[in-house]
Amino acid sequence: MNKISDKSTSARSYYIHLYELLSKINNKKTIYIFVFLIFLILSAIFEISLLGFLFVLIKAFMDPQYYQGNFLFKFIFNILNIKNNNQLIFYLSIFFITTCIIAGVFRLFFHFLLSKYVYYFGKKITNLCYQKILYQDYINLYSQNTSETLSIFQKMTIINDSFYLTLHMIFNFVTFIFIFSILLYIDFNITIYASLFFISIYFIIILFFKKKVFVNASTISDGQSLNIKILRETFNGFRDILINNYQKFYQNIFEKSYSKLIKANEQTRFLYSAPRPVVETFLLSSIGIVIGLNANNYNSLEKLIPMIAVLAVASQRILPIINQLYSGHMTNVDATPHIYFILNFLKNSKKIKKNDKKIKPLKFNKKIVFKHVSFSYLKNKQNYILKDLNITIKYGSRVGIIGHSGSGKSTFGDLILGLLNPTEGKIFVDSNSIIDKKKSWYSNVASVPQNIFVTDQSIAENIAFGKPKNKIILNQVKKAAKMAQLSEFIETRENKYNHMIGEKGLKISTGQRQRIAIARALYKKSKLIIFDEATSSLDFEAETKVLNTIYGLNRKIYTSIIISHKLNNLKRCDHVYKIQNSKLIKIR
Repeated sequence: MNKISDKSTSARSYYIHLYELLSKINNKKTIYIFVFLIFLILSAIFEISLLGFLFVLIKAFMDPQYYQGNFLFKFIFNILNIKNNNQLIFYLSIFFITTCIIAGVFRLFFHFLLSKYVYYFGKKITNLCYQKILYQDYINLYSQNTSETLSIFQKMTIINDSFYLTLHMIFNFVTFIFIFSILLYIDFNITIYASLFFISIYFIIILFFKKKVFVNASTISDGQSLNIKILRETFNGFRDILINNYQKFYQNIFEKSYSKLIKANEQTRFLYSAPRPVVETFLLSSIGIVIGLNANNYNSLEKLIPMIAVLAVASQRILPIINQLYSGHMTNVDATPHIYFILNFLKNSKKIKKNDKKIKPLKFNKKIVFKHVSFSYLKNKQNYILKDLNITIKYGSRVGIIGHSGSGKSTFGDLILGLLNPTEGKIFVDSNSIIDKKKSWYSNVASVPQNIFVTDQSIAENIAFGKPKNKIILNQVKKAAKMAQLSEFIETRENKYNHMIGEKGLKISTGQRQRIAIARALYKKSKLIIFDEATSSLDFEAETKVLNTIYGLNRKIYTSIIISHKLNNLKRCDHVYKIQNSKLIKIR
C-alpha cells in the first residue's frame, strides 16, 4: 500500500480512478444520470427562487412604493386582482412558502436518487470483487494475502461515502453558482469580496492539509489489513496464545496497530471540521462590518434590511455548501488509496467467465490417465513438486498414495480434482482432458481432507453444502448419512438433522465431522472421492470406524483415492503408490 503514496496524491487521481471503477460496471443506469441532472437543475432553480421571493417579500414589506412602475408587478396585480400592499405581501408569502415546500421536496427526492445510485454502484463493485475471489484459480490462493483481500469490504464503505459526496459536490457546486448569480445581482461588490474571502480560507486549508489527509488515508488503508491479520491470528492461534501466555504480546501489537489507525482517522475528522467554525466566526463578524461600512450608502433602513436579510439567508445556504465542497474534496483525497487498492485488485484478477447453464457432468466410466504430468508452483518451472508422472486409475478401483510430509501427496490429489493445472503433461478422464472441462469434472469429484470445512448450520445443511435450505432433499441427506455411518449419531440428537454443529463444527467430534464430509460427497453423487489424510487427526477407534466407512463404499459407483502417511491404512487398496523425490513409485 505504500506504493500508493507515490502515485496518487492529487485530487485528479481520485476522479480518474473513480471513472475507471465506474467503467467496470456494464450497465451504468444512464436513466439515473438523466433524472439526476434534471433534478439537479430544478433544485438549483428553486434555491434561487427562494432568495428572489424573500428579497421581494421583505422589500415590499419595508417599502410599499417598491413595486410602483414595475411592469412585472403591474402584470401580477392585474392577474391576481391585487388592490393594496397587504394583498401583495399575502400572495408573496404564499409563493415563498410554496417554493420552500417544493424546494424541500425536490431536495429530498434528489437525495433519494443519490442514495439509489450509490447503492447500485456499491452493490455492483462489491459483488464484482467477491466474484473475483470466488472465480479465481485455486493456485492464486498461494500468492495472495487474505487479510488484504478481506479489507476490500471495509474499503468499499469508504469508497461508497466518497462517491456519494462526489455526486453531492456536483449538486452543491451547481446550487452555489445559481445562488452566487442572484447575490451578484443584489450586490455585486459585497458578493465578490465575501466569496473570495471565504473560498480563500478553504483553499489555503486544502493546500496545507491535503497531503496530511492522504497520508492518514494510506495509514488507515494499511491498518485495516493489519488489524484483520492480527484478529485472524488471534482466533486461529488462540490455543497456543493461551498455553504460552502470549496475551500481552498480542495485546501490544493490536493496541499499537489500532491506535495508529484511529489516530489517523481522528486527525482526518478534525481537518474535515476545522474550517467551519473559523468561517462562521468571520461570517457573523462580516454582517456587522457590512452594516457599518454600507450604512451611508442607503437612504433608509428599508433599503438596508432586505439586502442584509437575503445575504444572511444566502450565507446560511452557501456556508454549508462551501463546507460540503471542502469536506467532499478531502473525503475524496482520503478515499484515493482505497479506490486505488480495489481498482488494482480488479485489474490484477482474472476475467470472470460465468455460465448460468446447467453443467453436465463429465463422463467417467473407464479410467483416469496421467501422461507425463509434472507440476511446479513456480512459473519458471523450477523446483518440481511432481515430475513426469504416469499412472492409470480404473473406474471403481481403490488407490492408495503414501509419502512423507511435503512430498506432494496433496498436490497429486489437487491435480486429479482439477484444482491445479499440470505444468507439463495432461490428465485424461475417459480420453477427455480435464483442463478444458473443469466445471464438468467438478460435478463428478469430491474431497475429504484432514481439516473439514463446515459451516455454523445444521447437519442437513452441511451434508447438502451449497444448496439453499428450501432445495435440500431430506431423503437423499438421510441416505447419504446412513451410507457414511452417521445416521445413528444424528438420531440421538434432539433436533436430529436440524441439529446445529456450531462454528467450525465444535459441537460435534472430529470423527463426526469426517463422516459429514463423506456424507457430503455421497449426497453430491460424486464418482471420485479423494480422502486426503482424512483420518490422521483421529484416535485409533475413530480412525478404524472411518476407514471401514471409506472401504465400505460401493465400488460399482465410487472410485476412491486414499492419501495417507500410514501404510497400514492402505492395505485394503487395489494399488499403492509412493511419492518420493517427485516421482510416483508403485509399491504394490
